Amino acid sequence: MEQKINSMKTIIITTDFSKTASNAARYATKMAEATGVNHIILYHAYDNLTVVTDLPMTDIAPPPVKEQSLANLETVKAELEQILGGNNRISIHLVTNNVPLLRGIEEIAEEYQADLVVAGTTGRSNLEQVLIGSNTSNLASSLKLPLLIIPADANYEPIHKIVFACDLRKVSHSTPIAEISLWLERLGAKLLVLNVTSEGKHTTSETVTELHNMHSLLDGFHPEYHYTTSDDIAEEIEDFAEDHDAGLIITIPRSHDFFERLFRKSVSKQLIKKSDIPLLLLKEKEE
Repeated sequence: MEQKINSMKTIIITTDFSKTASNAARYATKMAEATGVNHIILYHAYDNLTVVTDLPMTDIAPPPVKEQSLANLETVKAELEQILGGNNRISIHLVTNNVPLLRGIEEIAEEYQADLVVAGTTGRSNLEQVLIGSNTSNLASSLKLPLLIIPADANYEPIHKIVFACDLRKVSHSTPIAEISLWLERLGAKLLVLNVTSEGKHTTSETVTELHNMHSLLDGFHPEYHYTTSDDIAEEIEDFAEDHDAGLIITIPRSHDFFERLFRKSVSKQLIKKSDIPLLLLKEKEE
């Protein structure tokens, strides 16, 4: 892939030092290396709370929170530099502060002109089974930047297929086609377009117009189109992506409830199988 088509130069990786967050950082670093990223901002918002970490604590008396946060960030940075090996093209910058996570990310994104935010799917405490995805869900609902959510068991491999899960009624000129195009180019991937409708929904005259709008916007990517019905949209998207060996799901969600269903469904399925497909959330273009 030629460098000139890749406009993603700076990414923010959020971490709370949990195993899930550390895995997300490893995944994002490997993806950064494969997609021409130049700068990684490794960010922890301690927000006046004691730093909770899965990293080993060697000090007898815990140091102040900010110093401990920086020390933990240095440990994560060292691991990421090992992944990069001798690749000096990518720099890793550490940021920690005590502002709320969303505000902190927005300020960093503006200062460093970041193109993408990466987060894991779980919280930082043992209550994560109850509060699953609370921070990530908040980011997904409010963040204006693209957000890449990495499942706990995801391991980066070249991505050959991307699922774009869309609502046929909502595909319009505000759909971020340029962003989708860039991701297809960055990864050299094939696009699978998935439309999930509720059980029992009947075809109307408006459906023809909706189909025309979708094809006029997406046909240039030469995608495969798939249509299915389900009352559990989140589960249907996950199952479709797994069945088609997709490496990434792209969607443009419009409700907080979508994330809650998606994350809780992932938890309920863990005893049976674990989805390891990252989810990229894009925002509609402002008209």
